[in-house]
Amino acid sequence: MKANRKSQFETDTHAAVGIGTMIVFIATILVAATAAAVLLDTSGKLQDKAQSTGSETTKEVASNVLVKGVIGTRHAGAGDIRWINVTVSLAPGAETVDLSQMIVRIKDSAQAVDAAYDSTAGDAAEAAAKFRATAIRDDDTSFSASTPVMNAGDLVRLRIDLAAQTTSMSLGTREQFEMTLIPEVGSAVNLAFTTPASFGSDTVIVLR
Repeated sequence: MKANRKSQFETDTHAAVGIGTMIVFIATILVAATAAAVLLDTSGKLQDKAQSTGSETTKEVASNVLVKGVIGTRHAGAGDIRWINVTVSLAPGAETVDLSQMIVRIKDSAQAVDAAYDSTAGDAAEAAAKFRATAIRDDDTSFSASTPVMNAGDLVRLRIDLAAQTTSMSLGTREQFEMTLIPEVGSAVNLAFTTPASFGSDTVIVLR
């Protein structure tokens, strides 16, 4: 009887299937973790880029310069207006403005001139297409001819000698005149006005 007995061995494949499933599961987790890390890194970079772009766009769109008034001056109360004086300040919360990088575009009925800052503008040695800036109010004494940087609370007068531009200019009565202040950062400020019908004997003419 014993001689007729045969031993039979069965192959158990459950363990092999379990190991394969575990390997696939671990691989899935690793792939998901890698993908998550890439997404987090990309989203962080995109967020930084968006913040930087938003900040730069805000600076470009928001005007930092406010015009408080425009006055024309005649020589000894006679003739046409020769000098234009523009009083400017900074808008609330605005960043500093370097006037040495500002361009003042002036335009009458015949021509247009882009004037740049010059600390000597208005003097006898003044070069063409220039303007000058002087501080009216500067509590921290940070504004000077060599460093014409406006900060919060400053009140500055821009002075333009029309006769000293590339082609001599002047403003008579009933004449249209345009001016654009173009700062280094921020939107440009456009001004337009028409001179009065008569100057009378006044030396100082309020234009705006």
